[in-house]
Amino acid sequence: MPYNLLNRDIERELLPMAEAFGLTVATWSPLAHGVLSGGLTRPGGPDTSTRIPSDSLGTRERAAALALQEVADELTATPAQVAIAWTRARSRAVHPILGARTAEQLTDNLGALTVSLPADAVLRLETATEFTLGFPGDFIADMPPFVFGEVSDRLDGR
Repeated sequence: MPYNLLNRDIERELLPMAEAFGLTVATWSPLAHGVLSGGLTRPGGPDTSTRIPSDSLGTRERAAALALQEVADELTATPAQVAIAWTRARSRAVHPILGARTAEQLTDNLGALTVSLPADAVLRLETATEFTLGFPGDFIADMPPFVFGEVSDRLDGR
């Protein structure tokens, strides 16, 4: 399944299900087809060799790229490493599939294994890209505790 800061749909049902059953999830496109690789925020301007032209991206994509760059600068990592580390920080069940075109990209991507994201960095990245769980997550979260009776304190509304 695709999974990255810009495409978090699996957090609605599939990822919680996999976690509940002790399964792992092979996810692809952790760099959102290159949008989260750092090409937009490189010193000297956007990388023009990317598959996706920078002028075709919206504010959400730009916000994610900037947040990644800020966190990467703080951790002395690359935006690609932070983007991949974020997928791994979200759940132990996730193992991202890398799609590097060059040995240099692969080396950089594998550097994500040494990146440990602090909780505040994870929160900043997620805040930069709006996401709602949708039904049933938001429905469960909005219910008063009496609806679920004595088990309401054990309910995990992810």
